[in-house]
Amino acid sequence: MTAENQTNYEVAYTSLKRDILAGSYRPGVSISIGDVEKRLGMSRTPIRVALQRLSEEKLLEVLPRQGFRVPLISRKELADVQEVLAGLELLAIDCIHERCSKEDLQPLVDAVKKMQTANEAEDLRLWSEADAEFHEVLLELSGNDVLFKCANQFLEQMWRVRTLTRMLRPTPVKSTEAHAALVDALLAKDLPLARSIHSQQRRRSAGEIDEIIERLETNLI
Repeated sequence: MTAENQTNYEVAYTSLKRDILAGSYRPGVSISIGDVEKRLGMSRTPIRVALQRLSEEKLLEVLPRQGFRVPLISRKELADVQEVLAGLELLAIDCIHERCSKEDLQPLVDAVKKMQTANEAEDLRLWSEADAEFHEVLLELSGNDVLFKCANQFLEQMWRVRTLTRMLRPTPVKSTEAHAALVDALLAKDLPLARSIHSQQRRRSAGEIDEIIERLETNLI
């Protein structure tokens, strides 16, 4: 790949990934290389490489002789992702308990404040961004690069799901309270309580999202 194509590949990859995670492409929608070529004003080679990478990250699926599309979200796959992610985040909580000072936890405190502000403004998009920030920081604070890289892939899949379902979920007051309680438990060095709060929150959130996905699958909305 030439230097120009390498730069174009990075632009295409970043742009397409942002659009997919933001819900600009609905599940089941095919992505035309020609359309992307016109929109980004570049040749097909870097676009095709970017699409292939996104398929490797499970954000797209390859259709034989048809190209790429945003994968449909099955309830089983979603449940599996949330189960694994919950386990990885519990491991991150264990690491934070062992390694982090109260000062280190300030980014989590700040993210919770953003959630609270978003709820007061009834801004679901802002809340979702603060929630994504919270979970990314939680993983970063673990200090485990392998854990962060592994879990981040699942977080990206969940971000896409949340983008599609956030307007159909209740105002995330309970989620915000649970995030705040988790931070309080970490600050108090109460590991059993922190793990319990997080596990309960993940189960509750998974139940809400599963109900919405079920309704979407059966075309009740």
